[in-house]
Amino acid sequence: AHTADPVTLVCATPPCQDGAAPGRFKFKDVNGDGIVNAADRTIIGNPHPDFTAGLDLGLRRGNWDLNATLFGTFGNDIFENQKEFYVFREFETNVRKDLLKNSWTPENPNAKYPRIDRNDSFSSAISDFYVADGSYVRLRNVQLGYTVPSSFARWLPAGSRVYLQGENLFTFTGYEGLDPALPTANVFGAAGDVRDQYRGVDRGSYPSNRVFSIGVVTTF
Repeated sequence: AHTADPVTLVCATPPCQDGAAPGRFKFKDVNGDGIVNAADRTIIGNPHPDFTAGLDLGLRRGNWDLNATLFGTFGNDIFENQKEFYVFREFETNVRKDLLKNSWTPENPNAKYPRIDRNDSFSSAISDFYVADGSYVRLRNVQLGYTVPSSFARWLPAGSRVYLQGENLFTFTGYEGLDPALPTANVFGAAGDVRDQYRGVDRGSYPSNRVFSIGVVTTF
């Protein structure tokens, strides 16, 4: 974690932090020199999952079949850059609906967010406040199909298959952002930023769509 550029501070009880005030974030003196500044920057979080897993399921009974695909990542972290917008209001925008209720006040000292203060330019510094567990399990696809028997040949050729399909129906995750399955960050051109060091950064990418479709597989 870090605050602003190094400065000389005078305080009664180290570690000294520039801009310290009740209700603002308190940063860690990582190097133990008694001053909280840019020299205390350190690595926090890891965008690489400990493991990923997928599971394909299939069931058939008579003319009916059911198929589903689950996918999950576990142990990866996400840097939720959106908090600059909806918590610290980097520009005029909507805010989280719980910001008023869960921000610091003298009566609510153990709040989720720092004190609402437009003059607080210190609490928004990069820190583990932005880092969240990005683990998730998603039902990517489920498809229910029916193979048409010869008795229905007047409507469809025998052997045709009618199916109903749903994509991205459910996502189980503790991540509070829009979508834990982050696409390649499209920041530096149309191809997106594919650098390894930019993985796991959530800048408000559009979430995965939930799609329903119906189709027929047949031959003529």
